[in-house]
Amino acid sequence: MHYINTTIMELKYENIPTGYPLCFIDRCPLKDQCMHHLCGQAIPPTLLTAVTVTPAALDDGRCALFRKIETIHSAVGFARIFKDVKQRDAPLMRRELTAYLGGNGTYYRYMHGRRGLTPEQQQWIQELFARYGYTHPVAFDGYEECYRFWE
Repeated sequence: MHYINTTIMELKYENIPTGYPLCFIDRCPLKDQCMHHLCGQAIPPTLLTAVTVTPAALDDGRCALFRKIETIHSAVGFARIFKDVKQRDAPLMRRELTAYLGGNGTYYRYMHGRRGLTPEQQQWIQELFARYGYTHPVAFDGYEECYRFWE
């Protein structure tokens, strides 16, 4: 379930989710292993404000918001996912998938590859297809390694 990153990939600020807390606490002993601190290092010089981890999170060398740096194998896009699905099943499956992903707008961002699907989301989609009797592997448009920001 955990995908540990052994090398640091380049992180671009525009790839950090909106509202993700950035950390600038240089005295933290865990900073080199923490996603929040890595994100703090990626800010552009023009950024004036941001959501941050405050020094109160650090207590006796432990951070309440510590998030280990991890990468995941993300699926990107699923434009042809319903190609081999029976016409009677497609609307019901699409409705379930839309609800699972958080609504129409979010569904289309995932479908067009603007957002990557986590391994857990990929598994849920595979299970959705299996519930409707489709046991072949779901074919996503592509895959990429990316950082895991949330659990």
